[in-house]
Amino acid sequence: MIYITNDSMGQAVYLELHKKEPRRRAGGVEHVFDGLVGNGVTEVPVKVRSWQDYLEIAFGGSRLFQTVEEKTLRRIMGDVVRELVVA
Repeated sequence: MIYITNDSMGQAVYLELHKKEPRRRAGGVEHVFDGLVGNGVTEVPVKVRSWQDYLEIAFGGSRLFQTVEEKTLRRIMGDVVRELVVA
């Protein structure tokens, strides 16, 4: 579990990702992560796909984004996934 930011209520927002087996695609390898993002009150499922310079982050619907800025969360998650793929 990774704590990645604070929401407007001063609660920690956490990210838990599970890496699936990488798949070969034309020109590279696709990395897929499934997990949860939450703040202790609300959790939302997330799926992240990374392939070459492309990064897709898909959230399930949730009230989490009433207190957490989605754009900031996407940026931070992108940085985390890029580090996990390189490692």
